[in-house]
Amino acid sequence: MAPALTSFTCLHYEEGDVVGKVLAYSALLPYLLIIHHASKFYSRREIHEGVIVAGFIINEGIARVLKQLFAHARPAETCLVLNLCDSHGMPSSHTSCIAFGLALHGFLAARHPHGKSLGTRLADSCEVLGLVFAAWLTGLSRWYLGYHSWDQVVAGGVLGLALGAVWYQVLLWPVWTRVCATPLGTLLHLKSTWDVTDPLREEAAFFRGMANKDQRKKAQ
Repeated sequence: MAPALTSFTCLHYEEGDVVGKVLAYSALLPYLLIIHHASKFYSRREIHEGVIVAGFIINEGIARVLKQLFAHARPAETCLVLNLCDSHGMPSSHTSCIAFGLALHGFLAARHPHGKSLGTRLADSCEVLGLVFAAWLTGLSRWYLGYHSWDQVVAGGVLGLALGAVWYQVLLWPVWTRVCATPLGTLLHLKSTWDVTDPLREEAAFFRGMANKDQRKKAQ
C-alpha cells in the first residue's frame, strides 16, 4: 500500500490504483468541511457557525464512543495491511461527519425559502447537492479502501444525519443571540444574523449604500 498523503490522515491506496488515489483524497472532505465552518466562525464571528463547529466535535466524540461500545471489527481482509486490526470500525467517523454536515446544510437551505433571493437559493441548492455527492464519495472511499465494511459506512451515515437533525434544533435556541450581548461576546465581536432571512443580500445592499454615500460625499 502507498500513502496518498500521510499516515496521519489514514489515506492509503494500492500503488497504481487511480480510483483508489482519487477516493483517498476524497476521504479528506469531512476535514475540509470542518475547516470551512471554523474559518467562517473566525472571519465572520457568527455565533451559530461556532455552534456548528462544536456540533462537529460532539458528533466525532459520539462516533468514537459508539465504536468502543459496539467493538465491531474492521474488515478482516484489509485491517492487517492497514495496521488497524486493533481498532474498531462501527460506525464510520468520516461518513458520520460528512452526513452531519449534509443534514445541517439541508435544514439551513430549507429555512425561509421564500424570503431568500434567487442567488441565495441557487447557492444553497448547489451546496446541498455538493454535500450529497461528497457524502457518497466519502462513504465509497471508506469501503473501497478497506477501512470500513458497508454496514459500518451506512451506520455512520445514519448517525450523522440523525445528529445533524438534532443539532439543527440546538441552533434554534434563542440563547445564542443573547451570548453575543455578553461581555465575552462583545469582546470577541460575536454577532448573530440568524433572524435575518437573507444575510448576504442584506449585507450587500448595506455596503452598496455605504459606497454610494461615500461617492456622493466626494462629489460635493
